[in-house]
Amino acid sequence: MRFGVHMPQAGGFPKNVKRVAGMGCRTIQIFPGNPTGWKMGKLEEKEIAKRAGLLEEMEIAPLVVHSAYLINLATNSEDFLLKSRQLLDETMERAGLYRSPYVILHTGNHGGQGVEKGMAQIVDSIAEGLKKWPEPVMLLLENTAGSGTALGWRFEELAEILQSFPKGKLGTCIDTAHGWAAGYDFGSAAGAAKVIDEFDRIIGLEHLKVFHVNDTKVERGARVDRHAHLGEGNIALEGFGAVVNYGWPEDFPFILETPETGSDWDKINLEKLKGLVR
Repeated sequence: MRFGVHMPQAGGFPKNVKRVAGMGCRTIQIFPGNPTGWKMGKLEEKEIAKRAGLLEEMEIAPLVVHSAYLINLATNSEDFLLKSRQLLDETMERAGLYRSPYVILHTGNHGGQGVEKGMAQIVDSIAEGLKKWPEPVMLLLENTAGSGTALGWRFEELAEILQSFPKGKLGTCIDTAHGWAAGYDFGSAAGAAKVIDEFDRIIGLEHLKVFHVNDTKVERGARVDRHAHLGEGNIALEGFGAVVNYGWPEDFPFILETPETGSDWDKINLEKLKGLVR
């Protein structure tokens, strides 16, 4: 297994990569641009290649790219949909330049137009994108907490999207905090094993490419997204232990998205996670 953190943008890429490598990270996740804006920001291909080379030198892989939070493929606004598709296209292209195998996407909110229409719009948008996205980069659908009109909080919804495409075209990322908020019991060894088995039955573990390992302050089923440090929230460490010891491939990536990224908390959470490995 490969453990890592979501790397902050402040401080510069080389400095942050060396910092997380020094902590023992073997994988990382980044935003390729402003996570709350429509502009990706200019970056020379030469600079991106240099960054990719640094990751190789530090033996950090895979680099996981997380798309901007603004992207909403299920939106009921035509203008918002066009901008979302364009930004996702740019994100996939930049991930290709970074030699990243994965881009993670929150599926979106239907905004009142209904689950069926929102789901169909997500499928249509991805189908259009697949015609032009870099072949080596796979889009991963992340489960959501289910707030408001969010889609993708139920495994069945993720499965419906994946099943609309040939096997191997899309993948998934599971977030423990989101799953807990959506009602999935990651809080005990038995509960976590049951959730993973349920995922396997509904979606298939072969589609699971990344795990986000986050604690949360909210009650199970609250459908609110509030991350917390490991052991500081409502998901017992026993549950996280069951997740990491389930029996994954050697190179399977686990990413921490805990609060205060870029601080000493990164190392504290990473050491807690490593300490759970049997």
